[in-house]
Amino acid sequence: MKKIFILATLLLTTFSGFAQTEDVTGPTTIQKNHNLLSGLYTPNEGFGLKGGVNFNTLRGSDKDNLGTINELTSFHAGVFAQFAFNDFFSLQPEVLYSRKGFERNDSTFRYDYLEVPVLAVFNVTENISFHLGPQASIMVSAKEEDKEIDLEPFNTFDYGVAAGAEAHISRFRLGARYNLGFADLRNQNEAGQHINEDIKHGTLQLYVGFSF
Repeated sequence: MKKIFILATLLLTTFSGFAQTEDVTGPTTIQKNHNLLSGLYTPNEGFGLKGGVNFNTLRGSDKDNLGTINELTSFHAGVFAQFAFNDFFSLQPEVLYSRKGFERNDSTFRYDYLEVPVLAVFNVTENISFHLGPQASIMVSAKEEDKEIDLEPFNTFDYGVAAGAEAHISRFRLGARYNLGFADLRNQNEAGQHINEDIKHGTLQLYVGFSF
């Protein structure tokens, strides 16, 4: 996991360097926001598409109940809208399809969610912003390998927080975000008995996006 965070930091730093180089001859943030009136591009407002990779882990004091597990690398994709209140602050809701899970022995367990984060965006420079906000998720399917699993044992509703950073140049975005789930993965064990166990999702996302 430490290597993943280092990779995310390097990507954001490199992308930010390119973005700052472009802005030397480009318009200022204030000029770009004024250009909104004439239909030109505004960096902290608009609609777009995004997608990327998930690095999924399970956390909690009871995760050993599942046996020896490993991280699962998967994906997410979706749409976002960003609404600027001023040059510094924006609100960004998103709708994402996101795959989480883990690997155990020779099996891969996948849980597909619809995620809806609503993020406060703080634009610290013209090209760098920090994101923080709540997130709600609904599990829409579960699989062990390619076999469908009954959703009855799972908490199909998850909630938590998301936080990250993003760099952008022109209409392109590159970001890293960590999603911290608060709901337990299961409410029943494999025998169908009700349980109260501390097993939760934690997901690092690296993504690219494009604004319209």
